[in-house]
This record gives sequence, structure tokens and C-alpha cells, in this order.
Amino acid sequence: MRWIDGSWDSASISALAAIFGSLTGALASSVSTWITQKHQDKRELLAKRIFYREQLYSDFISKSAHTMADALQHNLQDPNELSPTYALLSRMRLSSSREVLASAERVIHQIINTYLEPNLPPEEIQCRAAKGEDPLREFSNVCRAELEAMQSQLR
Repeated sequence: MRWIDGSWDSASISALAAIFGSLTGALASSVSTWITQKHQDKRELLAKRIFYREQLYSDFISKSAHTMADALQHNLQDPNELSPTYALLSRMRLSSSREVLASAERVIHQIINTYLEPNLPPEEIQCRAAKGEDPLREFSNVCRAELEAMQSQLR
């Protein structure tokens, strides 16, 4: 680079412009890649959380439905019958919203209260089912709303 009469010569200016242009392009590309990767990592983490909760809620629904069916036909002989449901509730406390937890607790209270009631004959159980009684409907709806809210963050 030559300094000619108190200014740079045109070849030096062109060379510096090319170098700074390349550096600017490389920096912009690196920043863009970093931002894209950061957002992709957040999306992947959110997708994993959604999958985990779907599995957890599905397990709770399955176990609660089984326990509720048992409660309709039997008195509580073995308190261990409730332990898987309580275990799932405790797992939900780690990540679920207050609304989901409150609904799950209501399901468990309903199961316990059903165990305390007189046993129902199969005909009465069928009649309730035909009327659309579903002790897990509210829980399912609350879970669906939570999962839909999480999925909307992926869009």
C-alpha cells in the first residue's frame, strides 16, 4: 500500500475495500447461521417437551380410566391401586400448567370418591357410558388446550 501525496493510491483502496467486504460478508453469514441454529434448537426443545407431555397425559388417561373402572365395580381393597395414578400426577407437577394439575387432581378425587360409593352393576355402568358420562373429558380438554398453545409456538 502506498501513500501518495497524503492519500492512498487507488489500488490500495480497492484492496482494502475487498478485504473489508469479505470480512463483512463472512461475519454476516456467521451471525445468520448462529441465529438460525439458536432458533432451531429452541424449536427442537419445544417439540420434545410437547412429545413428553403428550405421552405423560396419555399415560395418566389410560391409568385413570383403568382405576376408575375398578372403582365403579370394587371397593378400595389395596391402596397400591392408586399409586401409579399418583406417580403420574407427581410427574405432571414437574412440567404441566396449573390448570392441568388442578384437573388431574379432580380426576383422582373423583376416583377416590367412586371407591367410597356402593359398587355399580354392569348395567348401570353401561347406562352411564350411554349417557356420555366421561370423568376424563375435562382433563383431556385442558391437556389439549395446553398442547395446542405449545404447538402454536412452533409456527
